[in-house]
Amino acid sequence: MELLDYTAPATLDEALEALRATPGARPMGGGHRLILDMKRRARRIPLLVDLGRLDELRGVRRGPDGGLEIGSTTTIADLVADPLVRGSHAGGLLADAAAAMPDAQVRNRATVGGAVVAGADVAAALIAMEAGLHLRSGGARSRRVSVERLLAGEGPAGDEVIVAVEIPATTAQGAYERLAEPAALSSLCGVAVGVTFRPGGAVGACRVAVCGGPGPARRVPALEDAAAAAPGNGAEPRLDGVFESDDVASGEYRAHLARVLTRRAVTRARDRDPG
Repeated sequence: MELLDYTAPATLDEALEALRATPGARPMGGGHRLILDMKRRARRIPLLVDLGRLDELRGVRRGPDGGLEIGSTTTIADLVADPLVRGSHAGGLLADAAAAMPDAQVRNRATVGGAVVAGADVAAALIAMEAGLHLRSGGARSRRVSVERLLAGEGPAGDEVIVAVEIPATTAQGAYERLAEPAALSSLCGVAVGVTFRPGGAVGACRVAVCGGPGPARRVPALEDAAAAAPGNGAEPRLDGVFESDDVASGEYRAHLARVLTRRAVTRARDRDPG
């Protein structure tokens, strides 16, 4: 690892000032992926701003509208264990996706903010739940952006910190299904669904997000339309360009998995107790 400067501010304002004052500085929550990239010299960072001392960025809280606010440095392990996350939102969809992280040491260190930026399982679940992010930068500037838009290219900027993940109240049921890549146990393909059902069990509204492969988690309207169609109606959804091929699997194979896993996730969401 190359030499770099390090600071662990005691307040969020101090952290934001350090990021503003040093071009190329990066915030660190858990640091799991960031530290590995630095060891490989895939990233060159002049200043590492450790957010670990900032209690205001940790914890799960119920919002005034019945939604959830999750501090960005809340660990994945805490997310899985929290009763608000497990029991109250979309049938435990977020906790299921967080538990899919394959290594206990990673879950104990990685944070929800870092998981969003990484764009894998947790990010897919948050897209399906229509979650947003509260970002802060120097000078008390703040903005809100959906997880979907952020992963499509809308930040965060170099001097911004993800303060919290905001999940709106929902009556939808949810489920997460994935197939693990055998060697690393990361998701070869993962599918998160947030679904509302009509009387009788037919699908009403549906949001589907996928992860796996080189790109970040993303919403897939073609899978949503297929899930809402009457059983037996219509052809298999076309997923051209949704997945890229890599040295693990082809894009066509991941597209096939996405179709199968979407059907499984919708069925499991239907079978879950909405209470």
